[in-house]
Amino acid sequence: MRFDKHLRLQAMLAAMMTALGLLLIPASTALRKCFPEEVLLCENQETGEIYAQVPIRTGDRVEFRWIHSFEHIPWNEYYRVQEDRTFLLETISVAGFGAGIPAEMDVDYRYEDGLVYMDNIGSVFDRFNFFSSDTALQSIQVNEKEWIKGSDMPYHAKVTVYVDER
Repeated sequence: MRFDKHLRLQAMLAAMMTALGLLLIPASTALRKCFPEEVLLCENQETGEIYAQVPIRTGDRVEFRWIHSFEHIPWNEYYRVQEDRTFLLETISVAGFGAGIPAEMDVDYRYEDGLVYMDNIGSVFDRFNFFSSDTALQSIQVNEKEWIKGSDMPYHAKVTVYVDER
């Protein structure tokens, strides 16, 4: 008798938990629609295929690590995500100067660990459009963590990186 009561109680609790779970799923979906999350997207411009996405917030740092196509030296770009979903270019670091590398910008210069840093650039970008290349793009980092590598995308795909709501 006691055993039957216990089983009925367990079954009733399981049914209540299932019903609660079924109620919470639509509620969480509705909340996501009311409070969308901003994400950094890396997307194929032609097919719409998403190569990577990660939650992003105002103030987060996005860093592109390149190898210069002609000079074959490191070229790093450091951006800050702005409230309006744009990217503020704060700093560029390069191992030297040559073809296409800005040598005479009105910025602050410093030399550190074998790289020349150009600080306080202040250029703003809505998004980044480029052809993917595992030889030029080493990686894109978000808050100092590797997010995607050039080799994670098809060679010479038309790529765009931008902030959107999901």
